[in-house]
Amino acid sequence: MNGIIQKIGFGILFFLTVNLQAQENLQTIGTLPDGVFETSGLIYFNESLVTHNDSGNEPLLYELDTLSLSIKRIVTITNVANIDWEAITQDEDYIYIGDFGNNVGIRRDLAIHRIAKSDFISSDTVIATTISYSYEDQQDFANNGNSDWDAEAFFVLDDQLIILTKQWQSQGSDAYTISKMPGVYVATRIAVIKDVGLITDATYDIASNRLVLIGYSSILSPFIGVVENLDTQSLFEGYTQQTLGLNFVQSEGLTQVDSTNYFFTSEYYSRQSPTIESVSRLFSFQLLNNEPIEPEEPITPEEPEMPENTDDNHKLIIFKDNNTNQYHYSLSTNKAVYGQIIFDVLGRQVWENLGEVEKEGTISQHLETSIYYLTLYLEDGVIATPFVVY
Repeated sequence: MNGIIQKIGFGILFFLTVNLQAQENLQTIGTLPDGVFETSGLIYFNESLVTHNDSGNEPLLYELDTLSLSIKRIVTITNVANIDWEAITQDEDYIYIGDFGNNVGIRRDLAIHRIAKSDFISSDTVIATTISYSYEDQQDFANNGNSDWDAEAFFVLDDQLIILTKQWQSQGSDAYTISKMPGVYVATRIAVIKDVGLITDATYDIASNRLVLIGYSSILSPFIGVVENLDTQSLFEGYTQQTLGLNFVQSEGLTQVDSTNYFFTSEYYSRQSPTIESVSRLFSFQLLNNEPIEPEEPITPEEPEMPENTDDNHKLIIFKDNNTNQYHYSLSTNKAVYGQIIFDVLGRQVWENLGEVEKEGTISQHLETSIYYLTLYLEDGVIATPFVVY
């Protein structure tokens, strides 16, 4: 992941991201009830999980038991619709619901609905007040396919709401700020981060001043992003990113339970050709140490941590044809291949092929002299092998 630091007005910075090792304490808690198979946001409140579905569903909040995952209660918001609810967050007094899903970038009715926690606790029907907004720099509202004006994450910071866009084209995020009081606002852009993936939720902890994000790559490999000691003047400074060692999991909602423990949900995902099905689930993980480890000098290349091969019969071979100076690969497996990525020795992605992947072929990407890792994403896991370009 490459980038140049830049400043644009007040506090806007673009930061190089750092990839860390996957969390070893990731746990699958269980499958979510059918009623929330399109879960899109998550908070932990009143010793329960609270979630909701996204577009095309009713304006309902579901309270889930953290152990059985059963639906304990359903709360209806009676005066608003669910156009595309994509996130939920909270402060001491209120729950906020982000109706700002905007895949193709055409919406002019972006909204955040606010309900009092006291109302949520006392009744199964509540009334919301609304925060309406637009982005200060969106000029084009034409439907050009997946856009950079979608959003699926936000959090409360003092008296502001910070909205993080989900950029389908740019694979990054812009952070915007608006007041958390009901009204009509123009959201101000305050920070930019590039080349991280598709961000789908965020949670901020006041006590530790830690921001944690969740999202997934273009091949549905979830990641978490962490900012320790959050600086409001440069929101993404110190951002680090960690893989979760999962494949074909559409991570959606994220919430913090205590100082180190987090829950996140995945939405039901399926495709017919080739056949892939991933049920909606609840996962947990811990953040124990989020500081990147600085390598000693001189830098010794180390193999990036990859998920273990799930089938001993998988075998990936890479060799150089000295007559043509081309590098060829051959994969021995009966599994389908859905993606092909090359990483450098620091774990940075330098090339990807997410189209049709043959089991034998040529690495056509020009690579400088170094050590690289070719990674192939199979239907049941990942296989990777190093090779040297000289």
